[in-house]
Amino acid sequence: MGRISAWLTRFGRNERAAVALVFGVSVVPFIMAAGLALDYSRALDLKTEMQSALDAGALAAAASRSLTDAQRITLGETAFAANFRSRFGVKAVPRITIANQTVRASATAALPTSFMKLAGLAKMDVGASVEIRIPGQKNAEIALVLDYSDSMSDPPASGGRAKYLTMRDAATGMIDDLTAGEGARHAKFALVPFSHDVWTSLPGSMVVGQKAGTTWTGCTQDRKYPYNTMVATPDPKDDNSKWGQPLHPKYSSWPCERYALNGLAVKPLSSDHAAVKRQLQGMTPYGWTHIALGFEFGWHVLSSNAPFTEGVPETDKNTMKVLVLLTDGNQTEQAFGRDGSETKEDGERNLESLCRNAKAAGITVATVALDLDDATTVARLRGCASDPNKLFFDATTGSRLATAFEAIKSQVQEAIYIAK
Repeated sequence: MGRISAWLTRFGRNERAAVALVFGVSVVPFIMAAGLALDYSRALDLKTEMQSALDAGALAAAASRSLTDAQRITLGETAFAANFRSRFGVKAVPRITIANQTVRASATAALPTSFMKLAGLAKMDVGASVEIRIPGQKNAEIALVLDYSDSMSDPPASGGRAKYLTMRDAATGMIDDLTAGEGARHAKFALVPFSHDVWTSLPGSMVVGQKAGTTWTGCTQDRKYPYNTMVATPDPKDDNSKWGQPLHPKYSSWPCERYALNGLAVKPLSSDHAAVKRQLQGMTPYGWTHIALGFEFGWHVLSSNAPFTEGVPETDKNTMKVLVLLTDGNQTEQAFGRDGSETKEDGERNLESLCRNAKAAGITVATVALDLDDATTVARLRGCASDPNKLFFDATTGSRLATAFEAIKSQVQEAIYIAK
């Protein structure tokens, strides 16, 4: 007994032994803290993966078109399963519901713990949730600004059908594709056939020499500068802001009545797609080329400003406004420019201004050069497009023209639909 007492006395006096005892006792909380941190880190990893899989599932359910709610839920569950890897040996089944045009998804999983078991917690509940609004299809208002000058009666240099026939069929195909199924409720089309003039109906107050309260129908060239580079409504007190300016003497021998006989009338935005296609079928070429005038009226029919008010306000973020400009030649008609001038060069400059101003106002511009051998005009059309790489087309053959309209259609669809 004396030896044990002596040993304990020596142990108590030995500093190294005392330090070891204290360290052994104090290290336990550090180990426990590290273990708890590890369990918590695993739970965070699981939650992150679960949230990512839920997001994918809910997006798939919300973004896909033309599905029933049951089909959306099945698609969402499939997407969740493909993105959740069952980490740490746990499984999670999502709960997806659809109500009030909203997809709601949630999931939970029980994660076995390691160190937390020492504290009596064998599992941790991990959960995630998400809500995604089912987006509605956007609308499209599309103005087809089409060259119907005499040269459109000729075939391309490479041969084939008359250019206006190929243009007609390509435009008709675009209308058919964009108005198929649900698209019929979401797309409007306008036609602006142009040559050296444009034939249309306008309030008399907006035409030089006409009376307010009347309706004027006839062919007109552009307004005086700078009104021919914008979409401001004509001022009844300012003739320069009105249409119906005197024709240039060079074209006074070209009767205006031929526009009506050839079906070359402006058709404002319309949801009557069959009527738009019927008019396309009946239009035939006549006259010279005033590209800037065609663009001017194309922008007007898309604008909500008078005289054409069929378009929604430009502030409507749910509507895409598209102007498709096609020509097979350069500017051959005189246009009004600065300081009272009236030259073809003014028309070229006006077109450049119109393109800049329309794009700044939110109009998406697509341009097509059809069998056009004037490099300067081709470059001008390329610069006019909203995206020269995607929305400008140099079509030298009928098949390339069809491809151009197909590409424009696809880009409109991509913009107005959330998913394909």
